[in-house]
Amino acid sequence: MGAVSVECMFDQLVEAATRSRGVAAVGAWARVENAACARRLFACADELERMLAADGSDHREQWCLDNWGAVAASIAAAQNVSLGVASHQLLIADALRQRLPRVSEVFAAGAITYRLVSAIVARTRLICDPDAMAKVDTEIAAQVQDWGSLSAHKTDTQIDYWVDRYDPAAVRRTEYSARGCGVDIHDPGDGSGVAFIEGRLIVTDAEALDQRLEAMARAVCENDPRTLEQRRSAALGALGHKADRLVCGCENPDCDARNAVPSAVVVHVIAHEESLTDDTPVQLDGDEPVDPDQKPWQEMTWRELLAPRPPEPKVIAHTPPAAIMGRGMLPAPVLAAKIAGSAKIVPIVHPGNKPPEPRYLPSAVLATFVRCRDMTCRFPGCDHPAYGCDIDHTIAYPVGPTQASNLKCLCRKHHLLKTFWDWQDQQFPDGTVQWTSPQGQTYTTYPGSRLLFPTLCRPTAPVTVTPSTATTDPAARGLAMPRRTTTRAQNRTQAITDERRLNQILVDAETEERMRNRQQGDDPDRSPGSACDDGYFPTRPRPPRDDDPAPF
Repeated sequence: MGAVSVECMFDQLVEAATRSRGVAAVGAWARVENAACARRLFACADELERMLAADGSDHREQWCLDNWGAVAASIAAAQNVSLGVASHQLLIADALRQRLPRVSEVFAAGAITYRLVSAIVARTRLICDPDAMAKVDTEIAAQVQDWGSLSAHKTDTQIDYWVDRYDPAAVRRTEYSARGCGVDIHDPGDGSGVAFIEGRLIVTDAEALDQRLEAMARAVCENDPRTLEQRRSAALGALGHKADRLVCGCENPDCDARNAVPSAVVVHVIAHEESLTDDTPVQLDGDEPVDPDQKPWQEMTWRELLAPRPPEPKVIAHTPPAAIMGRGMLPAPVLAAKIAGSAKIVPIVHPGNKPPEPRYLPSAVLATFVRCRDMTCRFPGCDHPAYGCDIDHTIAYPVGPTQASNLKCLCRKHHLLKTFWDWQDQQFPDGTVQWTSPQGQTYTTYPGSRLLFPTLCRPTAPVTVTPSTATTDPAARGLAMPRRTTTRAQNRTQAITDERRLNQILVDAETEERMRNRQQGDDPDRSPGSACDDGYFPTRPRPPRDDDPAPF
């Protein structure tokens, strides 16, 4: 599909959406959104092709931060997203360009969503034969618009049917859904001091975790004011601190479960000094405070139980909140209650107009200030916590001094990107950093402390470059990019080969069972739970159906 025809199609979609009204406009603009997303991915694929066509690209494939990583970083900065998100988008863009041209055309027309395209790319990843890939691409492109609105399970079934038809060993088996296991911790950033956890675990691990949380939650005394669910939540946090038991929340000093367990885990929290002693009432462990003048519900009449309760005035904490490094806000009362007497408190010293330090590595005091000022990696879109980052000299030492105005936090990948991939950066006394990509785009990032702790962003002494014959060129300084033992492409090929080999074992076993069933006059179709079903692999994909398994 030529560039001219693609743009004409997009203009027609926009024009049609502009003329639409009501719900029809919602659908029309959704189609425009899909088409725009397709073009964004096409631009990603163009950038990857440009990078791979450049001189020296073969050599850079062995780099730790290779061609793919450099392109993903550029895409991430352009969209202000993380490197992982950008790399996943690039994976889909490359698959559309190289493996799914027919599906790509349907996507460009706005007929399917990014979510569906992502599923198609993932479920067809194991197909190695070009002819089989072309057939699957053609079949899916011809029918995908008729699939309608599908759940994730139905979508996978539709795609797997065509993959199985042309390359049975390429069907993604359930065993490999284990590779999709993971746990994500999300801080909504609403200042509540509460985060959300979601994840996928191997069922045996999930059962073990469930039993452990239950046992810890029930090990406290009966006077603990928290509900069972609240104690399970607290138990999960205790495991994170390497504790083997939950501290009881009762007020009995003689309770055996009252003693806190020392933690070997370090959690970096930035706070104002007054936050450490905030005594504002806060309910850490219950839904609402217990009114001492109210009778227990077991002793109330129905009239008393159903009577509306008078509204209680909210107690608003005026102390500024704290911030967990790389996470979000933490209310001051929560901080004071949780760390009182158990945390190591390190003051943050603003360097002001102090002169540069006479060495390459910053002192502990200066390093602490830089990390607390920045809070995260300073590359656009990156939120890697500062305490897991390198401290980078914006102007390379010894030309650039070791002082706050010339130091910032960079995660290792973005540190390598700056050093070896021609990204330029300029830092200002208040910690602001302006980035310039190799293509000339500029992006500005600000210290993470700018909102909650603005005093950390007060300007420090401006940088004075020291006249020196030293060079900032990494090659001249004897620096070399760390190298991979195998390229990214080799790793992907090996992973596909390994998964196909295990899949082929299942395919052969299913074929033998079908032959055996035919010889015995049984139904040739396998049913769930037959000899080949070991609990990890599903049956072979059946023709698409219009129903999902019962939700129980």
